[in-house]
Amino acid sequence: MNNFVMYTDKNIEAEEIAELMDSVGWGRKEEYDPRSILRSLNTFQFIAYIRTDENRLTGYISAFSDESFSTFVGELVVHPDHNKQGLGSALLQAVERRYSNIPIYIKPFEDTKEFFLKNGYTEPKRRMFVVSKRNSA
Repeated sequence: MNNFVMYTDKNIEAEEIAELMDSVGWGRKEEYDPRSILRSLNTFQFIAYIRTDENRLTGYISAFSDESFSTFVGELVVHPDHNKQGLGSALLQAVERRYSNIPIYIKPFEDTKEFFLKNGYTEPKRRMFVVSKRNSA
C-alpha cells in the first residue's frame, strides 16, 4: 500500500502534470506544451499536490482567489489508480483551509458532480452554467 504526502509548493515538473492529465483522459501528454503548464503553475496562487512514497505525482489541485468574495478551483486531478482513497477530498480540504470563509466555486464535469456534493458543496438555488471561449488572435 502506498503512503501519500501532500505538498503546497510549486515543485512539480511540467511532464509530470502532462502525464497526470493524460491518465484521466484530458489529452495526451505529448499534446501539452511544457511552457503552458509552467505558465499555469506560476499563475495560480495556490497549488497543492500529492505524491506517493515512490515520489509519483498522483493528485493535483490549483486555485486562485480575490481573498474576499470568491475562490475558483482550476483543476482537480487524481490518478485513476488512486481514486476512492480520499486524495481528491484531501486536496479540496487544502484549498478550503487556505481560503477559509471565502466562497469556493468549482465547475465540475457531470460525472464528477456527486464527488463534490459528497464533500459538502451544494448546487446554487439559481442555476449556473459554464460558458467558455478560446480566443484566437
